[in-house]
Amino acid sequence: MAGFFGGHGFGFLFRRDEGVVSRSIWWRGTLALLAPLLALTLVWLTIGAGAHTGFDASQAVIARTGLTYLYLLVFAAAILLIAICQYNISAKRFRARGRLPGLAGILPLAALLTGAVHWLAPRMDGALPGWAVAGVDVAMLVVVAWNVVDLGVVKDGRSGIARN
Repeated sequence: MAGFFGGHGFGFLFRRDEGVVSRSIWWRGTLALLAPLLALTLVWLTIGAGAHTGFDASQAVIARTGLTYLYLLVFAAAILLIAICQYNISAKRFRARGRLPGLAGILPLAALLTGAVHWLAPRMDGALPGWAVAGVDVAMLVVVAWNVVDLGVVKDGRSGIARN
């Protein structure tokens, strides 16, 4: 695994925010985090309807609902861990670009808020208008585009940092 990450270990890339990484290492780390996130999200989109049971109290419905919420618990924990890992690798990349490493927290925060709005909107019985949800989505896309361009496209701002 360290070979894929240019000799960097998992702990350095994802468990701490100290240090710097090149564009190629940031891309590899980000894609390595995106793969399980997409797989877990696809599973949730497939089984998530099981969280809404109505008034049927059969054993099968109760079991399906329980398993769905158990998966949701695992999914939520995985999302939080992936967000932390993304913060850590992005903080390294922002530092390599000569920027404040704390800027790395904007993407995970925006992603978590977007997920919360999408979870909450259908449960508010129309109190949250569709344009508000769409606005949150647009803001999230702007943050993603900024991160991709700033961290994955633009070259480093300081000399002495590996340039890829």
